[in-house]
Amino acid sequence: MWKFAIPAIFFLTSSVHAGITFTIGNNPQANEENVQFNSDSSGTAVFGQTNQQGITVQFSSASSTLVVSSSGQAKVAAESGSLTNITVSVPGGSFQDLIVNPINGAGQATYTVVANEPGGGTHTSTFTTTLANGNNFLTIVAGSGETISSVTIDASGGFADLRQPRISGATLGTNPSVTPVPEPGTIVIVMGLGSVALSARYRRQGARLIAR
Repeated sequence: MWKFAIPAIFFLTSSVHAGITFTIGNNPQANEENVQFNSDSSGTAVFGQTNQQGITVQFSSASSTLVVSSSGQAKVAAESGSLTNITVSVPGGSFQDLIVNPINGAGQATYTVVANEPGGGTHTSTFTTTLANGNNFLTIVAGSGETISSVTIDASGGFADLRQPRISGATLGTNPSVTPVPEPGTIVIVMGLGSVALSARYRRQGARLIAR
């Protein structure tokens, strides 16, 4: 009996897709930052800032008008009262992990993560879990040199709001640690300029020797 019970518990709490790990619960990572809202706003896209670096975080929805408030606990709600779709991203950038809490939900929620691969390109990972009344924390972490471009939550049963969003490793650019490789044309130009500079140097040295 126990041989089958232990693996079942593991797969209910954590799942790995490529370089993306989904763990049910609130599991802060290194340099975790709260996402704060500095003003009341609404729209299909609303924006917050990380509390340390001040990097902009976007929350958007394909099905609802979103509402945020600058007072109290950070949360994103739907103007209609039930949130069924929301995407979290860093405009023009990426991040390393995301902790979200779609509170007071019902039915299943599917999390879709678009990840940037270290060598270029993207891949998509998904994770499905059942929402309950109360907290539904989920921690999403990128590993293996990947970064997260966006996280989308789809929940047909809806939830009250997305509460206590936290993020780490937020930065502009998809792969900031990768040094750009010069184009072949650029390499040829640089080598040509280097050759011209060396030729000029040798000519000057030759002229000085003749003058002596």
